[in-house]
Amino acid sequence: VEPKREALRVANETLAAANAKLEKVTTLARELQEKLAVLTGELNAANASKQEALDTVAKGQLKLELANRLTNALAAENERWAENVLVLREKKQLLIGDVLLAVAFISYAGPFTKPFRDSLMEGKFLPFLAKEFAPAEGIKPLSESCDPLHILANASMIAGWNSDGLPADRVSSENGAIVCSTARWPLIIDPQLQGIKWIRTKESAPERNLEVVRLGQSDLLRKLTRALENGHSILIENLGEKLDAVLNPVIQRATIKRGRVLYVKLGDSEVEMNPNFRLFLHTKLNNPDYPPEVQAETTLVNFTVTKLGLEDQILVLVLRKQRKDLADKNEELVKQQTGFKIKMQELEDTILSSLANAQGDITEDVALIERLEETKKISDDITKKSAIAEEIQAMIKVTSEKYRAVANRSALLFFLMTDLVKMHTY
Repeated sequence: VEPKREALRVANETLAAANAKLEKVTTLARELQEKLAVLTGELNAANASKQEALDTVAKGQLKLELANRLTNALAAENERWAENVLVLREKKQLLIGDVLLAVAFISYAGPFTKPFRDSLMEGKFLPFLAKEFAPAEGIKPLSESCDPLHILANASMIAGWNSDGLPADRVSSENGAIVCSTARWPLIIDPQLQGIKWIRTKESAPERNLEVVRLGQSDLLRKLTRALENGHSILIENLGEKLDAVLNPVIQRATIKRGRVLYVKLGDSEVEMNPNFRLFLHTKLNNPDYPPEVQAETTLVNFTVTKLGLEDQILVLVLRKQRKDLADKNEELVKQQTGFKIKMQELEDTILSSLANAQGDITEDVALIERLEETKKISDDITKKSAIAEEIQAMIKVTSEKYRAVANRSALLFFLMTDLVKMHTY
């Protein structure tokens, strides 16, 4: 028994020593585990901080790249806009006198031919305004060489009119500006039917729904009523020197306001007048004599072809007859240039609209920057093509001038024949 007891005591001592050692190891393991947890937390925090720093760097690099792309996209525009700002600031000081002159041009110059218009503007209006503004302190609010056409229209507008069929000469452009700017209904003097052709094309859009009628038509009032109510356009062609009395309230804009709606008397009934309604009056008479009330209520616009304008138009016809290849190429280039001017204006408006409506940080708007880059690419392409087209047009013009004498003689013959009726016969 004693040996067994001794063995049990030894075993118990060994167990106690093992338990003590186990407790010591367990305590050490727990301390190490706690240290490991602390180190793991610090490592995770360090990794998170590192990732945040990497994300910040990546975001900064992307923002820097987008900012460089935005700067490059707007670099050329910025230079041009800066110049335009200076020009606009100068024009702002001259705006009062220039607008007064343009308004006078619309009101009074329309019925006259080009020589009389120039005489009226340079001999009457400009000296009068210059005299009236002379006592003004500082900068005189009137341009020294004010051009009403540049005030009333820009290059893209004129290009659009030309693409609609308006002749490209100076007088036709002035007439187009008057027709589009006047607050009164235009009465077009158009023996050669160039103005009416332009209006038919210009107002041919579905939303305008142009109606062409004549006095005496049985459905005149019905079509006029529909145009008034729906805000469409109507053209009354081939007028004489007298207008139907039933049209007077429409021509005079003798509207009756009820609430927010305007009405106009048409015959025995009152018709709602849509603000978008447009009326065009047309006559083929060379020198009509309208009563003062008609001239006061309408804006007369003389589309009668001039010798210089007819010479330019005949030159195009002669060139087409003799050198059809050059004429076709020139016509194609003119349409291309017209489209370029309109497109450039649209692109500029798109850029300004996109920048004005941008939300938040503009350097983070990837879609906006990509759209601006695409716009700049198209703009640069148009600029290059325009330069090439101008060179080709200059070469074509040199060739076409060789036929100028033929066009001059043809225009002279036309006006001689039209003046034959002025000769007294016995």
